[in-house]
Amino acid sequence: MNDETTMMDIIGTILSRLVNVALFIVISMLALLFLRANTGMHMGLVAVLSIVAGVVGTVLVRLVLNGVGRLARLLSS
Repeated sequence: MNDETTMMDIIGTILSRLVNVALFIVISMLALLFLRANTGMHMGLVAVLSIVAGVVGTVLVRLVLNGVGRLARLLSS
């Protein structure tokens, strides 16, 4: 690995983490709204399930986006 990290690498890492957090918040809020409206479960359980859905959804979306990026690079070369 290169020991020289540029400012662009640092900014890219920070932006990537911010996108992950924003994606987690959006997916968790959507899951919370959906579960709260459509189930009669206790609110604490609904909150825990929405957090789990947010984590899993964020990981899956990032995997899909990375796969699409790799496929695009493969097809362009």
